[in-house]
Amino acid sequence: MNWEAEGPRLTEMMGVIEAMKSMSTGVPMGGSHAIGHQLGPLGVGHGETSCIMLPAVLKYNYEHGNEEVKGRQKRVLDVLWREEMVAKMLTEKGLEKGKADAGDVLDAVIKELGMPRTLNEMGVKREQLDALAVNCLKDRWLKTNPVPLTTKEQVLEILEMVVGDEKSSL
Repeated sequence: MNWEAEGPRLTEMMGVIEAMKSMSTGVPMGGSHAIGHQLGPLGVGHGETSCIMLPAVLKYNYEHGNEEVKGRQKRVLDVLWREEMVAKMLTEKGLEKGKADAGDVLDAVIKELGMPRTLNEMGVKREQLDALAVNCLKDRWLKTNPVPLTTKEQVLEILEMVVGDEKSSL
């Protein structure tokens, strides 16, 4: 990463500003954001929480969602696969258009950027998951997930994907 490259850094910051505009328009943040709020007190930075949680939440939503949820993810995938540099990287990582889901694609992009992908990388251990899931149920964004997350078991299913030990699945 070149911290002296002011142009790209400014572009990234402008992107953050644009992303935050959705908050004022009432766009729900969903499960990744809700779980991320609860990871903060465990020492995980706000941006890092999305790197870890969003691919898993996308996979959960696709598996448990209706056709509308799946259609939204497909539209995002179509945009990503149209980006030549992204498509090249995804192909090099062994992903195939039409077969890789949004969680797989985002996972590959985040790994390519060198960002964290597991809770263990950030010092969060399996024995903390139960309390973490209970705390997540208190966050208002959890119920705004495209597949509403209302039980500890649902949250644990997502957390299990990213704990980062021999039992995790993502």
